[in-house]
Amino acid sequence: MVTNFEKSNSELLQNVKEKIGSPVSVEVVLATLESLGIKSENVPEDFGYDDSWTLASDIFQKLAVKPLKVVRPENNLKSTEKPKKILLNSYLFVKQYFFSTSYLLAFAIQLTSIIVYGFSIYVYTGFNHVQSTVVVLGIIIGMIISGGFIQVIGNQVSKHFYLKDYRLVEQMTFFLLKKGVVFIFLTLLVIMVLNLIIPIYPYKTMLLIVSYAFGVGLLFLVFSPLHVIRNRKVIFLSTLAATLICLPFINNTSVNIYQLHFLGLFTAIGSVILFLIFYFKRKRKISISSNVTFQKGSLFYNNIYPFLYGFLINFFFFIDRIIAWSSNETSNFFLPVYYEKDYEIGMDLSIIFFLLLAGFLEHSNNSLFNFLNTEKKYTSLTNLKEYRKKILSLYIKNISVIFLASIPIYMVILYIFYGQWGYNYFFTEPLKSINIKIANIGVLGYLFLCFGMLNSSYLISMKRHEKVLKILVLACVLNISSGFIISRLFSYEDSVYGMLIASVAFTYLTLKENLNIYKNIDYYATL
Repeated sequence: MVTNFEKSNSELLQNVKEKIGSPVSVEVVLATLESLGIKSENVPEDFGYDDSWTLASDIFQKLAVKPLKVVRPENNLKSTEKPKKILLNSYLFVKQYFFSTSYLLAFAIQLTSIIVYGFSIYVYTGFNHVQSTVVVLGIIIGMIISGGFIQVIGNQVSKHFYLKDYRLVEQMTFFLLKKGVVFIFLTLLVIMVLNLIIPIYPYKTMLLIVSYAFGVGLLFLVFSPLHVIRNRKVIFLSTLAATLICLPFINNTSVNIYQLHFLGLFTAIGSVILFLIFYFKRKRKISISSNVTFQKGSLFYNNIYPFLYGFLINFFFFIDRIIAWSSNETSNFFLPVYYEKDYEIGMDLSIIFFLLLAGFLEHSNNSLFNFLNTEKKYTSLTNLKEYRKKILSLYIKNISVIFLASIPIYMVILYIFYGQWGYNYFFTEPLKSINIKIANIGVLGYLFLCFGMLNSSYLISMKRHEKVLKILVLACVLNISSGFIISRLFSYEDSVYGMLIASVAFTYLTLKENLNIYKNIDYYATL
């Protein structure tokens, strides 16, 4: 119980201010208090007010800005300063994009190693189809089952990182990482037991699959805090270190490729964990206490929606592959989901398009949120129509950026298809028409998926998690059903059309929901 009302009220006022800035209504403050876990029945004892509404009203009076007394900074800009502002915004845009895509350096290292040596820390070009099936299924399962905890770490840790409460961030990060490891292990154990009861794959094959799944899942799990604490370069450095350690042993007959893969995976994992330990040890010295209690019990309850979103969006990515590889044209009796090289090459090329385009998502998110935090300080309750109009305009601008950016990125993909220094220059087996067909359809599907993910991030920030999950579940069902029907009626590679159809539906439904939200943006934008 808090007995010092003055101190508790001052801390609460600061927390609310940092969270929403200047509120546009009492209802917004009330919703913010609820998001901070403050219940009306506890308000008299903790803060000395009769109820939550009275407390919210007082906070609103203290934080609300009278717009008539405020002059917008941009209106005071001299004409000579406006070009500088444009240049600054352009610089920040480019900087944000390269920061958002800095993890691609790790991808570049892997790709270079594959081209030169035929090896990366979880890929080997010398594998036969059965071995490739084992590795690829392990990667897919690992990425899917780690997706939930990756999203939870990003959602939960970021809330306190920007308050500079590094002790709490450290506590949460390692707690969630430990729970994530346990979850991945138990999930894979269940898969092993189910395979013993219903033998889909031979025991040793399944053991290898879950081993790869554990290593890859753990790798992406430990990478996730690096995005929050803005140290993505460690992803590159850890991958580089792991690759360099493994390369000298490629031709060593006493070490097989499986052992090299696990050596590489756990070298990268260990490097990241060591970095996190030393990073937080240094940050503890400048940590600022936010007076927030780390409640382990409510942590997972409050993050069930991010967990499910992370799981489902990763599952969505691989549905078309699983359907294609389970077709009668590609699978066999012993391996019901069997790796097919042509389909994988096509989708790998299209995923390059997605990774390059996804860098714009973070910029679009930041631009909208920064606009909301700035604009609400100068918006009165009588001027909400203009407020909604400006936000909708920015939303359309961000959508346009995604589509416009897709054009030069697709030109890069076309160069990979047909350029002098493209795919055929680096690989002995040239691209086939089926590879290009799959890649082109995949590119279109990923374009709409980026659009849908942008819409989803806006909806999630406005506490519409449940609606996003319903749409995503529907998109996954549509991906499975349409991909299965089309691939079985025509050819196995046409399962990619299922991903395209589902991505378009995902985009349409999230766009429709966003437009509905913007009609009441003054409430939702500051929840």
